[in-house]
Amino acid sequence: MRKLLPLLLLALAACSGTDSREAAPGVSLLKKFSMAETEGGICAWRLDAKTGRLDEKKGQVTFSAPRIKFYDQDEVSSEITSRTGSLRMVEKSAVLNDEVEVNSWKDGMRLKTTRLYYSSARAKIWTEEPVTFYKGRTVITGRGFTANPDLSEIEIQHQETRLAGE
Repeated sequence: MRKLLPLLLLALAACSGTDSREAAPGVSLLKKFSMAETEGGICAWRLDAKTGRLDEKKGQVTFSAPRIKFYDQDEVSSEITSRTGSLRMVEKSAVLNDEVEVNSWKDGMRLKTTRLYYSSARAKIWTEEPVTFYKGRTVITGRGFTANPDLSEIEIQHQETRLAGE
């Protein structure tokens, strides 16, 4: 038994890894996780992220490298990616930061910005930051917009439109 104990301790130390961090009470550290919101058994959106931190007291999840897919029936209608973000679980609202990109699979439109907000209650995405929309050769820039997550029904403030290459 005494020979087995040092081997067991070495094995446990090897499993712990060098980057393991202790979470505070009420905080869970997450790796490669997914969460979704369903309405009547149908998925409205699904979030996949590389890492996350769930703070139960605050009711908030912060995450890195998020990929959020929005669904129309059972098909993906759009996808949002960014470097970081957070989700307030009670309000069902999210903030995405750094290199935010929205791709609408319905009509091939793409949006880029630095910060994006989402509200499940409103079923809208928006920002007050500069935005750039791309569709074919058309490039639309503005500062601030509101839209459905699939980029339908877009309202852009301070808009400028041009054809790419001009």
